[in-house]
Amino acid sequence: MRKLLALSMAVILIGASSACGPSQTDRGDSRTEAERQQAARDSAFGSMVEVMDRARGVEQLQLNRQSELDEALENSEGR
Repeated sequence: MRKLLALSMAVILIGASSACGPSQTDRGDSRTEAERQQAARDSAFGSMVEVMDRARGVEQLQLNRQSELDEALENSEGR
């Protein structure tokens, strides 16, 4: 009985550990980033993807403006 219990526990542990690996889509996904983004836009989450894209654009504008202000500040301190 103990051998049967030990064997069944081993089978359960092996099964559980094999289920923890990467998914099939992670292994063979050869799509480009643009194709993945287009697929996300075409999905049910398309409106959220567009909002995130706009947020990244606003963030980039803010970073550009911040670098301009930092440069102007450095130039004014140098005088």
